[in-house]
Amino acid sequence: MEYRKLGNTGIEVSRLCFGALTIGPLQANLSPEEGGKVIRYALEQGVNFIDTAQLYGTYEHIRLALEDFERETIIVSKSYAVDYDEMKKAVEEARKKLQRDVVDIFMLHEQESGLTLKGHRRALDYLVEAKSKGYIRAIGISTHATKAVHAAALLPEIDVIHPLINLSGIGILDGTREEMEEATEFAASLGKGLYAMKFCFRNKRA
Repeated sequence: MEYRKLGNTGIEVSRLCFGALTIGPLQANLSPEEGGKVIRYALEQGVNFIDTAQLYGTYEHIRLALEDFERETIIVSKSYAVDYDEMKKAVEEARKKLQRDVVDIFMLHEQESGLTLKGHRRALDYLVEAKSKGYIRAIGISTHATKAVHAAALLPEIDVIHPLINLSGIGILDGTREEMEEATEFAASLGKGLYAMKFCFRNKRA
């Protein structure tokens, strides 16, 4: 397994990230025990990077996978919280259910533009506070939109961006694959860490 640094965060992650959405109640609906075994297998192959979210309902799956696992594992979570108190509850929930003092990266979930980032300003304020207190190590956004990547790249509070990008450009809300590549290259040039979402999507008609 190869590993890379996420931008300027100092966090080193495997090139493959385990996306926990697929094993939870929104998709495969595996039990925490079954899902934990799937995650544990990935960890044993060298994956050290797990992506989840408050919405996915997979904190217990991850907690079980990490029981007695000694190697460092980086966990990303996300929340749709729009204000300070909601985001505080989201971070506390993740720390409690994962049984971790620190959640490595916490994100504003599914941002669409600079306007939605402004609308989540108070939630972002809490993430900045949580980072200063050591509850999280880095702050990020997930997005399907090129505009959000550009906007987040210009925010000094944002450390990591999780954009949708694939060869067919399927799922990008506001542009082409080439425009998303341009946006991610711009973000990378400013030291943001990036990891791709849905990169295996392809046009089935091709």
